[in-house]
Amino acid sequence: MSAFETQRCLDRAAAACMAAQQPNGSWATPARPRILENALAAFALTEGGRGFPHQDRLYAWLRQAEPQRHDVFTAAADDWLRTLVLDGTRSPSLPVLPLVDAAHRRRLTLLQTLGVAAGAPDCPPLALLSHATSALGHDAGASLTGWHRAQILSAAIIARHAAGLPVNDGLVAALIAEQSPDGSFHAMPLVTAMACLALTRATPGRPATLRCADRLLADQHADGTWRFTTFDVWDTGLMVRCLRGHSDFDTHARPRALDFLARVQSPQGGWGSVSGAIAGAGLACDADTTGNTLLALAGTNQGRRAWPAAADYARAHQDDRGLWTTWTTTSDTMAQDTIAHMVAGIRAHAPEEVEVRRATRWLLRQHRCSGRWTADWYIFPGYPAAEISPVVGWHTGAVRSEARALAATQNSDGGWPVFPGGGSSSPAATALAVTVLTRSHTGTVHALERAARFLVESQLDDGTWIEPDPSMCGPRPFLTDVASQAHALTCRGLLDLLREPLATPLS
Repeated sequence: MSAFETQRCLDRAAAACMAAQQPNGSWATPARPRILENALAAFALTEGGRGFPHQDRLYAWLRQAEPQRHDVFTAAADDWLRTLVLDGTRSPSLPVLPLVDAAHRRRLTLLQTLGVAAGAPDCPPLALLSHATSALGHDAGASLTGWHRAQILSAAIIARHAAGLPVNDGLVAALIAEQSPDGSFHAMPLVTAMACLALTRATPGRPATLRCADRLLADQHADGTWRFTTFDVWDTGLMVRCLRGHSDFDTHARPRALDFLARVQSPQGGWGSVSGAIAGAGLACDADTTGNTLLALAGTNQGRRAWPAAADYARAHQDDRGLWTTWTTTSDTMAQDTIAHMVAGIRAHAPEEVEVRRATRWLLRQHRCSGRWTADWYIFPGYPAAEISPVVGWHTGAVRSEARALAATQNSDGGWPVFPGGGSSSPAATALAVTVLTRSHTGTVHALERAARFLVESQLDDGTWIEPDPSMCGPRPFLTDVASQAHALTCRGLLDLLREPLATPLS
C-alpha cells in the first residue's frame, strides 16, 4: 500500500467531511435509528388511541429492525419494546433481565415504567412508585442529572396514575421545570417521549403537554424514525481534533468550525455536547466535551479568547483529588477518558494555571491497578489508549502494554473489531489502533501495512465507511452509531499513518 493511495483515501474522506459541514460551521450528524427511541416515542404518541405522521413507516422499520445483541440485557429489552409497540392485542410480560451494574438498573426502571403504563402483568405500579420516590430522595432528585431526574419524575407520575392515585401537582411542576423552551426535555427524544407519556396521562391538554408532544413530532425524521441526541459541539470538536493537519480541511472547514466552538461556549466557561442551536436548549456543560473542545481550540485566537473562562470552569469543577467527573452530580463516577481530555486540554493552553499533575498520576495509577485503561464514551478497544497516552507519554510502559495488547487482536483482514472480544473489522477501531501503534512507535511494518490496506479497500466511493456495529454508549448499556464521529477517528488514523515516519510502512 503506497503513501499515494493512503493520501488519496484521506483526501476523499476529508472532502466528505467538508461536504457535511453545516452553514454555522458545525457538524450535526443524526445517529442511525434504533429500537429504543422509536418504541418509546410510538408508545407515547399513540396514548389514548392517537396516531402520528409516518406511523406506517415507523412500524415497518420496527418490524425489520435488529435488536442490539452485544449485551443480553439490551437484546431482551429491544425484543420486548418492539413487541410492546407492534402487538396491540396484549401487554407482554417484562422478561427477566440480568442486572450487571447501575446502568442496567437505571434502564430497568425505564422499562418498568413502560410496563406499568401498558398494564403489563408483572409491573406493579406501587412498586415503581416506591422505587421512584426513593430515587428522588429528600432533595427531589437535585443530585441527579437533569435527564435522569426527568425520567424518574415521569416514572412517579405514571405509577401514581396507574395506581389510581390523585395527580401530584408537585411532581408535575417538577417535571415541567425540566422542560426546555422548545418543548423538549434536555434535547433528548428518549427523555422527551417519557415525559410526554407522563404529562399526557396526568395533565392532558395542558400547554406543557402539548408543547412536549409537538416537539416529539418535530424530532421525527422523514422515514418515520426518531434518533438519539445529535451532539453538534462534540462532533465538531472531534472533527477538528482528528482532521487538523489536512491542508484542505484546515483552509476550508476549520476556521468556521473554530468560530462555532467559540460561539457556543457556556457562560460558565465550559461546553456541553449539544448546543442550543439544534433544539432551542442545549445540554449542561460537561468535563468531557470541555476538554475535547479545548483540544480543538488549542493554538488558535478563538482558544485564547475562550481560555480564561474555561480555566475558571476547570478550577471550579476540580475536586480535592485534582480530578473531574463528567457531570456535576454527586453520583457521577470518574471516567478515565474525561480526565485525560481535561488534562490534555488544559496543557494545550496554560498548564501553569490549573494543576494537572495529580490527575496525570491518577491515570497512571489506574493502569497499574488493573493493567488497562477504560473509556466511558466509545467501546473501541483502542480508544482509551489513543486518548490517554498523550497525557502520560507515548513511550511509557503503560502505553507500550496497551499497544502490545492491541497488536495481538488484529483481524486477518488487517482491521480491528469494535468489541474487545472480536468480531467484524471496523474502520474506526482500526484507525484508533493505528494511532496507538504509530504514535508509540510499536507497530510492525507488516501490521500497519495490512491496516492501511483495510482502510483504503473498505472506503466507499463517496469517501465514507460503514461501521459494522454501533460503538458509542448512550444510555448504557445501549449503544448508538453516529457516522461523523467514527469517520473523524478514521481520518485521524490515516493522518497518523502518513505523518509517523519511524513507524509507518508507507514509502
